[in-house]
Amino acid sequence: MDVVDSIRHGQHDRLRRASPEHPISANVRKNHEPQKPPRVITSNATILSGFAIPLTPNLTHGYDPLYREMKDHSARIVVVCPEYPSPSGGVRKMYRHVDVLIANGIPAVILHQQPGFRCQWFESRTAVAYPGDAWPPAPSDILLVPELFIWQFIEQAPGTPKVVFNQNAYQTFRGHSIAHQTMPYGKPDCLASIVVSEDSRRYLEFAFADHRVFRIHNSVNPALFCFQPDKKRRVAFMPRKNSSDAMQVINLLNCRGKLRGYQLVPIEGKSELETAQTLRESMIFLSFGFQEGWSMPSMEAMACGCVTIGYDGRGGREFFDSRHAIVVEPQDVIGFADSVETAISRLDDADPQLCKMARDASEFVLRTYTPQREEEDIVATWRQILQILEVAR
Repeated sequence: MDVVDSIRHGQHDRLRRASPEHPISANVRKNHEPQKPPRVITSNATILSGFAIPLTPNLTHGYDPLYREMKDHSARIVVVCPEYPSPSGGVRKMYRHVDVLIANGIPAVILHQQPGFRCQWFESRTAVAYPGDAWPPAPSDILLVPELFIWQFIEQAPGTPKVVFNQNAYQTFRGHSIAHQTMPYGKPDCLASIVVSEDSRRYLEFAFADHRVFRIHNSVNPALFCFQPDKKRRVAFMPRKNSSDAMQVINLLNCRGKLRGYQLVPIEGKSELETAQTLRESMIFLSFGFQEGWSMPSMEAMACGCVTIGYDGRGGREFFDSRHAIVVEPQDVIGFADSVETAISRLDDADPQLCKMARDASEFVLRTYTPQREEEDIVATWRQILQILEVAR
């Protein structure tokens, strides 16, 4: 598949994910069979990001002994997870969330609807359960639900405490009209939301003034996404991210002959290890993401020492700034292409300032967004939520 086909494939994939189907069956199954949870999206998404540290080495696939033991505890976090067979940064963070909770003595499990399903594009021993073992929810369960699915789960499991894992506040109202009156964030059993950026926190607090919002900090795996000084003349990007702008920028550069001597490397369908290797070897990363809760691919690229050029996605403004990247105004494709041209020229001249910016960006990301900080945030957030629930009960 060439670069143009990769971008087109990414555009079609984006359209599939932007218009999810949410078939819901409200009827209890006959003969007391366990009711399936609302079906979550299955997609061929191609964005890769996220990571894990093996915090739970004793877990095994699916219905493991530790998971069986957790069922007897007073509270269990059931993380409703989409069934993406291809890389998705948000799904990767859900698995990470469960690993952290279990490692810190808080029972948790991933809930997939399809029996036997488990994400295979990264290594994990995360506890996973399926309908019949974790659905319908037990009286002491707490559901952690993605922002796209909270609308249906608020109706499917009334009274069960719920927390929204809102990894992209700009998807909060996706699929709902301006006339929609039932807001799950105002329901008594919707206890709080967890977000991954200050931008998303601001969004939700502006929309739902009385709703609790907790912030956690994403991290990168420093063993995979780390600075590598010996770079190849490569320009990496993710075709699924804003494929329309990607097509325009790359064609503008090709028409002007400014990419000669450089290899364009689309990152799609790659494992976590393959993505990390691509970023470590690439001189430049093009960021096309817009209206994102967090710009995980850009953060990983910076950690690897790529000169990162493009859009901050709003959620990534905390690290994607003029000190650490070349920032382009959204939809300014000419400005984007011009910035790439200038960066290539400076790199060809071994511009010490640009090289220093890339090195400083790597050090800043790896110093600021550590696995330890992410773990501490997750644990502190859930201790507060569990205290709130205990008082309410």
